Amino acid sequence: MKLGFIGAGNMGEAILKGIVSGGRVNSTSIFVRNSSDKSTENIARKYGINFCVNLVEVARSSDVVFLGVKPYLVAGILEEIKDELQGKIIISMAAAVEIGDIEDIVPSGKIVRIMPNTPVEVGKGVIGITFNKKIEKNDQINVLELFSNIGKTEIILEKDMQALTALSGSGPAYVYMFIEALADGAVLNGLRRDVAYRLAANTVLGAAQMVLETKKHPGELKDDVCSPAGSTIEAVKILESKGFRSAVIDCEYACYNKLKEMK
Repeated sequence: MKLGFIGAGNMGEAILKGIVSGGRVNSTSIFVRNSSDKSTENIARKYGINFCVNLVEVARSSDVVFLGVKPYLVAGILEEIKDELQGKIIISMAAAVEIGDIEDIVPSGKIVRIMPNTPVEVGKGVIGITFNKKIEKNDQINVLELFSNIGKTEIILEKDMQALTALSGSGPAYVYMFIEALADGAVLNGLRRDVAYRLAANTVLGAAQMVLETKKHPGELKDDVCSPAGSTIEAVKILESKGFRSAVIDCEYACYNKLKEMK
């Protein structure tokens, strides 16, 4: 399988890095074109992949083409290379671009729409994924294998992509704010800043793993930590009085509605 990357910014490069390090595709079978010759050369040299002088060369050389550009650029790029994309797999990570938008320009394309989040950079991402009707079973298997080294894939209906984006796409930002706040509290209580960040991050990591591995309801796990008349339930009372839970729900809903406006 030959892969082409049109746009290898932060997210595109993270996916590229995971594919190369996983060894599922030889680096000599990967082609890239960024916005400039210099950035293209830098990424090609970094991963030992092929430098392409233009977009047409990427599309012509590849069986699977990743679109890692801003949403407003997608239509123009597809118009430029559509003759080279007939029957090929197109993987788009543009948040506001729907499968139908791509099909309008490349009717025969096998189209995959994904929403990865930034932890793909460390192999712990979540990748929401949906396929058009031209994607066959073997195509699905091959695409899912490409992402196996960078995180967990979740196959969803396209109508649910905005809800997934508001949760796992934007969610790391909410979690980073929570980790920062946890650490600030620890610093207030006398811990060194570096220790506070390390403990806060590992606390969130461990709690998340408990949810996944025990399969207990998060509320039940919370109850397990809260002893009667203890310090933890006293702290939980403060979070409830400050609207912690409703603030998280409201922020996610606001993100979801903003995504709908961006269509």
